Amino acid sequence: MPRAPIRLLSPLLALLMGGLGAPALAGEEPSSLAPTPRALEELERQILGGGCAPRLLGDSRRRFVESQLLCDAHLSFILVQLALDGAPLPESPRRLKALLADALTRGRGPFLKGPTTRVRGHTLPDSVLYKGYVLLMLAGMERAGMADAESTALFDALATSLESALSRQLLLPSFTRSIWPCDSAPAAAGLLLHGRLRGNALSQAMGERLTAKLAELAALPTGFPTRVNAKGHPVEATPRATTLAWTGAFLSLGAHPTAATFTTTLVKGYCDRPGGDLLPFAACREWPRGVDGPEDSASGPLMQGGYSVGASTLALAATHLSNDYQSWHRDLVNSAREMGIRPLLEKPHRHPLEAALYWWGTTARPW
Repeated sequence: MPRAPIRLLSPLLALLMGGLGAPALAGEEPSSLAPTPRALEELERQILGGGCAPRLLGDSRRRFVESQLLCDAHLSFILVQLALDGAPLPESPRRLKALLADALTRGRGPFLKGPTTRVRGHTLPDSVLYKGYVLLMLAGMERAGMADAESTALFDALATSLESALSRQLLLPSFTRSIWPCDSAPAAAGLLLHGRLRGNALSQAMGERLTAKLAELAALPTGFPTRVNAKGHPVEATPRATTLAWTGAFLSLGAHPTAATFTTTLVKGYCDRPGGDLLPFAACREWPRGVDGPEDSASGPLMQGGYSVGASTLALAATHLSNDYQSWHRDLVNSAREMGIRPLLEKPHRHPLEAALYWWGTTARPW
């Protein structure tokens, strides 16, 4: 079973799982699940204090060693979006800087088994996934006007480092030597944002080139592959809803029109309203129609009809970031609410990773 994006996406599976608590009251507004300043402060204390445990929903059988990086990054994204929406949390620049410092230290841990590069005094893993996430954190600070001289210098240096690595091999591994194309989407978005925010033609060009490569893979007769080799040839060719949603969401965060290729394929090919158009609930299957694929840590439980917990949850972010699929987003939120997401969000310190990812998926907008 592939390690990434399967392991990367697996935290999102927990959000629609049963057993989180009692279903919400019928007719409850989706906005009632929005993050409050108090909840975000509680989430921040846990992330920067005790940290994000490397397991899902406290279950030691569901290991997820990359949790600290994702906690740092997604809370950072939420704080940036609040600032852009005119509702910043107090001391947001300090909070963003603290989350970045944590990503540059504790967040590196699982990625340090592979090669590293020195960037502005930091030893950073060469993982395209790690560098893409940190680049997006720095882009958010710049976009919200909360960068300082140190973070801007790191933003420039990391973009240069990533651009140089991609010029030698366009599709880079996330862990060891294995390559999952969807894991390049955060890096592509980060480079596009660096190009626009810093007026850097090289970053812009490389972001466009990497995005074009993802679109090229999506146009293969077999669809967007789950895993490829260093030459871009499919190793696992069958497309999945989780990888489509992931790629669509991050390219949308970078405000690139190619995102629509992935989100449209996701919604039209994998998502339904199982109760009919008159009921406000939606779900997405993990595998293409007609493919009887197995359950795994990415798909989560496969319900009757092949509907997937993981695919449905990842679709929250992809549809929210798309102007074309807001009704689908609302119906997916309704499904999460009815499955009992509220208790998890009311105590974010107990499940910081899951809460951060859910709130990002329901608040994110293109930068």
